[in-house]
Amino acid sequence: MPGRGPAYALLGLAGLLLAIAVSSGWSGATRLADREDDRGAVGAAAAAFVTAYGSFDFRNPDGYTARLVELTAGELRTAITEAAVDPAAVAQQRASTTRIESVSVTALSDVAATATVRATHERSWRDAASGALVQEHVMQHVSLRLVREGERWLVAELLVLGEEAGGAQGAR
Repeated sequence: MPGRGPAYALLGLAGLLLAIAVSSGWSGATRLADREDDRGAVGAAAAAFVTAYGSFDFRNPDGYTARLVELTAGELRTAITEAAVDPAAVAQQRASTTRIESVSVTALSDVAATATVRATHERSWRDAASGALVQEHVMQHVSLRLVREGERWLVAELLVLGEEAGGAQGAR
């Protein structure tokens, strides 16, 4: 029967295309799952850095720098390593805590990522003139560039996009 050859060829071609589509779909789903793991790791690293960056206790100023060094890479790590906490922060009994409001991973490759973080900072200090306790609430928006070192994501650049004052209480 003369018409069956092309029909079988088309059927074989359709089967081959179906197999390729299934394989490609599986591969794509696996890549997306791997990227989601990286996205989660980048978000966690960004949140950890912003929390460490925004949390300070005048009773342990050296601990502040040590925490930041562990979470950074490159020139930022060098700058933090060489920096010293301002003695006025200790004298004024400065303290701050940070609560992460949101993290968004905005770019991701195998070796670098960008994330934006929104965080609330609660800051307190003693007014130098009166000695009264001053408290301030601030919403901060930060952009971070992260790089992969081994299996870890570390912050290589920090850009404070802005702060919105939530108000201060106490002496001014």
